[in-house]
Amino acid sequence: MKALLVEIIFSVLCGKDYRTFVLATINERFISISQDLIADIFLYKKKNTNWFEKLLEDTKRKFGKKNKFKLLWFSGLNDKTVKNMTGGSSSKEICFELGKKNIEAFRLLLTNFKNPLYQIKVIIKKDNETVELDEIESVIFINIISTMKLTIQGGAWSEVGKIAEKSLLITIFKLLDIPDDDYILIFDKMKEMGHVENREIDAIIFSKDKKPLTIELKLLGIGNPEIGDEALARKVDLFLIDRLSEMMIEEARRIGVKVIEFRQKKALHELHDFLSSRNINCKKPKEISEEKLKVKITEIINQWNEENEGVKVVKKLKELTK
Repeated sequence: MKALLVEIIFSVLCGKDYRTFVLATINERFISISQDLIADIFLYKKKNTNWFEKLLEDTKRKFGKKNKFKLLWFSGLNDKTVKNMTGGSSSKEICFELGKKNIEAFRLLLTNFKNPLYQIKVIIKKDNETVELDEIESVIFINIISTMKLTIQGGAWSEVGKIAEKSLLITIFKLLDIPDDDYILIFDKMKEMGHVENREIDAIIFSKDKKPLTIELKLLGIGNPEIGDEALARKVDLFLIDRLSEMMIEEARRIGVKVIEFRQKKALHELHDFLSSRNINCKKPKEISEEKLKVKITEIINQWNEENEGVKVVKKLKELTK
């Protein structure tokens, strides 16, 4: 994960598209999980007559976090869909019963689908053994893999985004030589405990005269306008984002929110100039090659310890609440 973070942060700070690295992570997980699902299907198809029903029942019996997702995927469902259908519950029994109904409906639809122009048959091979799925099983197989891909795709963007945003902020603070005692990274636990009123603030920097400057960071592109609307409504002091529309940048300027886009080569310099204007103790970023910048980012990420950062945050909060 650290190597991936370095690549993402390096790309962001150089004004490049970082999303290819997230996509690489998604694709790696997709291939790995696909192999796991295919292995189950291969085994059950080879050993059982009513293999799919047996697969669902055994997956339900071994129900846990991992097998919950498997049960949903084998049924062509995802957790959010089930919760929306049931008013918030996705228990083992609910997943199993809805899964069976979904597969029955799917089979009925496929059986009554007259004279399809194209037919699909999936053949799974392991060493010298082969199993062949019939036309209906093959379409169900494609549905299983597609459902799984949608699940991990959304999860990966969220997971990588949360980790990358904190790592990017700490890298920026280090590259600008902001003293450790002058900033606080806001962790989810602090928000849950109510220590931070605005739950979307990602960091606070204190000026030389101890005035707080709030920061929100979103690694999202111009295709997510609602995110920009929500961030501007919170009126943080500094909003860092990959890209934002000109209309929203103008709106931010009108309400007093400073927006800095990363999709440019001088984002760090613009950050320094803004923070300096707000009396923040920071230094102008050094002019170094991209190769040296990547080395520096690697050093920062390897040295940073999130647990230690949490201890520092608690200490700072105690000082501020004396």
